[in-house]
Amino acid sequence: MDDRTRQMIEGYLENPPDPNLPEGAYYWLQYTAGKTGKPRVITVYPLDIMCTRDGTEYGIYQQRGGQLQRIDAGYGDPYRGVWMHDLYDNKPDCMAQTHMCYDEWESLRKIQRKEGMI
Repeated sequence: MDDRTRQMIEGYLENPPDPNLPEGAYYWLQYTAGKTGKPRVITVYPLDIMCTRDGTEYGIYQQRGGQLQRIDAGYGDPYRGVWMHDLYDNKPDCMAQTHMCYDEWESLRKIQRKEGMI
């Protein structure tokens, strides 16, 4: 592994993946307008793939009462979703938004596993 890749892993993937995260699920930081107005980390499933002129967005769903319900990503548009950099495999990184600008973070996670870093 080269130095640049190691630095990217250290910068973007500060914490190990959550072993309790269900397969196919990710964490997403949902901004709420509730009583506190504070963001919260929720578990979501990216099931819709939406190709846009700027790249790929994912429609996300949350498990509620045995059903999957579509989550509005905040755009008020059913044809908009979230980018891969909005999805995380652990809660601390999600809350800190550690790889907010890097969609290819999963490839870094694969390298991290291959190199025995986690």
